[in-house]
Amino acid sequence: MQTESLTNHTLTNREANLNSIGIVLTSIALGAVGQLILKAAMNSLGASELSLDTLVTMATNPLLILGVGVFGFSTLLWLLALTKADLSFVYPFLSLIYVAVLIGGAAFFGEQITLPRVVGFAVIVTGVLIIARSEQKA
Repeated sequence: MQTESLTNHTLTNREANLNSIGIVLTSIALGAVGQLILKAAMNSLGASELSLDTLVTMATNPLLILGVGVFGFSTLLWLLALTKADLSFVYPFLSLIYVAVLIGGAAFFGEQITLPRVVGFAVIVTGVLIIARSEQKA
């Protein structure tokens, strides 16, 4: 009887994990977009030191406010995903933000994508695929 209950609970968790992927990926995409907007906003401010004037300038910069808002919404979606899925399943997906920011940094800011970065990208994607497939086969 307890084994049957455990099996049903595991099946429910597995389904919840798989059903949460859309929320997780949306959170990740918005997180990456938010980071790219934050970078653009800080680039627009130029080199600065931590001072009251700098903080006021940052707090009133529309692009920075937008970036914080997008990143904040991403965080809310992430919190929603955490209510629906196992942390050990969804957390590795956060590493996809690194990949998105790597590509976005190159596309929008002319940052270099070097071989070590590409290898790191491949390791990250492989790890996420292994975790996602393990849930489907479990």
